[in-house]
Amino acid sequence: MKKIFKSFLVAISITTILHLIAFWVIYSLNRLDAEEINQTIENLPLSISLFFFPIFFSLFLYKNGEKIAVNILKPSLISMLVVGFFEIIFFEFISTRPNFKYFDVILFRVTSICFFISFFVSLIQVVKDSTFNKKVHKNIELKLRWRILILIPFTASTIYSLIIVLASSAQISNLFTVWFSSFPLGIILTGLTFQFFKKINYQNRKFKIISFYVISILLFVSFWTFSHLVFSPFTRSVNESLYRLVIPSIVLFSPYFLFINLTTHLYFLNLINKQEKKILTQQSLESQLNYQQLKNQISPHFLFNNINVLTSLIEENPQKAIVFSENLSNIYRYFLEQEKQDVVLVKEEINFAKSYLALLKDRFEIGLNFTINIDEKTAEKYIVSTILQQVLENVVKHNTINEDNIVSIKISSKANYLVVENNKNPKIITVENSKKGIENIRKRIAFFTDEIVVIESTTEVYKIQLPILKTI
Repeated sequence: MKKIFKSFLVAISITTILHLIAFWVIYSLNRLDAEEINQTIENLPLSISLFFFPIFFSLFLYKNGEKIAVNILKPSLISMLVVGFFEIIFFEFISTRPNFKYFDVILFRVTSICFFISFFVSLIQVVKDSTFNKKVHKNIELKLRWRILILIPFTASTIYSLIIVLASSAQISNLFTVWFSSFPLGIILTGLTFQFFKKINYQNRKFKIISFYVISILLFVSFWTFSHLVFSPFTRSVNESLYRLVIPSIVLFSPYFLFINLTTHLYFLNLINKQEKKILTQQSLESQLNYQQLKNQISPHFLFNNINVLTSLIEENPQKAIVFSENLSNIYRYFLEQEKQDVVLVKEEINFAKSYLALLKDRFEIGLNFTINIDEKTAEKYIVSTILQQVLENVVKHNTINEDNIVSIKISSKANYLVVENNKNPKIITVENSKKGIENIRKRIAFFTDEIVVIESTTEVYKIQLPILKTI
């Protein structure tokens, strides 16, 4: 409801202002007699609808994040249908022109102008949101191709000339006059606009962009006006000629130069999007490679440690070594399967942790105890795969574990974290602490969430909290 009211208020305000300007221009040029005033008043509802509906639908139907083509074409086509239907009703074409013979040049002219007005307003919306709601990469090199430098002003001049001819019922020959007057200036403004956005410092860019739009339009309108004043044969005085030329120039050609600015600006933003997609794709590939390198550090390390344990058990307790090797084989097979996935369900990771802790229990016997308490909601969420194996391996690495130095491991859930806590029995022989294990854990989790790994370490207890992923 708020959007409808806002769109209505803006549309009616712009429509009113444009009509007041038009009346002032016509009146100042002494081109209104009594008959023309009456005719203008009679056609005022149609004239208002011609501007109000395109502006309203362009504002109301615009959706940030929607495809550019949809945001531009949808309100334009709807505006054409609504204004066309309004004209048919307003002129009573149904009764005066039976058998659907009211599709004439006038209807085509009105609906075409309506389409271009809606197109223009929607284009402003697209450029505004694409510019001010987006961070621009500073290290992107962009070039304006020659065919684009020609194509933008060529298209803009053709469309704008067509609008002027349709709106004023001018002869086709006037179309070429307008086209050849506007096209060269359009080329210059296109190149200037592109270079401006290429060089602009994006601090305070909103003020700079608005200033550029205003200044460039004023300069080009002034140049167009004075060039026509110099080369056109006027029989009137310079002041009168200037007066009669400046006002129409401002009214007619300010939208044209604004259209050039907007189209070039949109092309520039499109180039930015393409370049940034390439950069993001490259960064994504690099990130995947780095992540895979982190994962590859786990598997050999896991196997190396447990083979050493198995070698020791073969000498000390061959029967226990057989059981240990079977468990190791099953766990390593499961480990390889999980390693193919970047994230897994918490319950799957917990099942893997239980198997791994059982393996450690076979190794340390009464020296190691563990408890696991995870609520059902947490079990259905996600976590980085094999992350618990790294944490548990870290516990074994830094603590003495035997019947005299018992280590108790507790795995639980708290808020959006999986908590692994153990008491400390630091090894007498100091283990070189490179912190690579913890750093690896931090980096792997950082690929999937902005939440950080929380570590609490005292003289008695070591606790690590691993972020849980709600979705993947």
